[in-house]
Amino acid sequence: MKTEHAPTIHRTDYQPLAWIVESVELHFTLDATATVVRNRMHCERRGTGPLVLMAEGLTRVSLTVDGVEVAETALRETDTGIEIDLGERDAAVVEVVTQLNPSANTELSGLYHSNGGLYTQCEAEGFRRITCFPDRPDVMARFTVTLEADKAAFPVLLSNGNLVDSGELADGRHFAVWEDPFLKPSYLFALVAADLVALERTVPTRSGREVLLQVWVEDGNLDRADHAMDSLV
Repeated sequence: MKTEHAPTIHRTDYQPLAWIVESVELHFTLDATATVVRNRMHCERRGTGPLVLMAEGLTRVSLTVDGVEVAETALRETDTGIEIDLGERDAAVVEVVTQLNPSANTELSGLYHSNGGLYTQCEAEGFRRITCFPDRPDVMARFTVTLEADKAAFPVLLSNGNLVDSGELADGRHFAVWEDPFLKPSYLFALVAADLVALERTVPTRSGREVLLQVWVEDGNLDRADHAMDSLV
């Protein structure tokens, strides 16, 4: 029997990246077998060298820098993803569109389909299975995430941060926009699209503002959510 072990990565193996992502806008067109991810990254130079993006098991649909398709001469495929020569720029907007099949993801790392819902597991290196990104814990970015899906199949759309917009779309679809104001590494990214119910409680903040807390669970498990809610408040 063959046993595979994850490679050991030591602190001394890490080298600073030449480029970091300051903020990222993700748009998910969610589907159990063909999810499309549009990833718009605002990148800043921190040293010399190419922009390094990790990617695993993805179909790349398009790749642009500042609205222009990346030339083959500026792109290098690597064992862990791609490298882009951004020339003399000090900043760039890089947009990559990828497609993936959550139902075929049996590793349960990245975006996968389970019990009729879509879920993510990004720790430790699952985010690179969702989109091309410098998937390292030392890259901290602000995320704005738009989720779009069939409402009957995926009635609840969740991600990190605050829900800033939501609504109905044509053909029985709907969307939700989540904005996380805090810097975070990619391994903390989370997404859920599923048929869930919520235990809700309104609590006052120190300033006196009322905020809504929600604990989402599968239908039938609502009576088990009290401990989680009590732990929050």
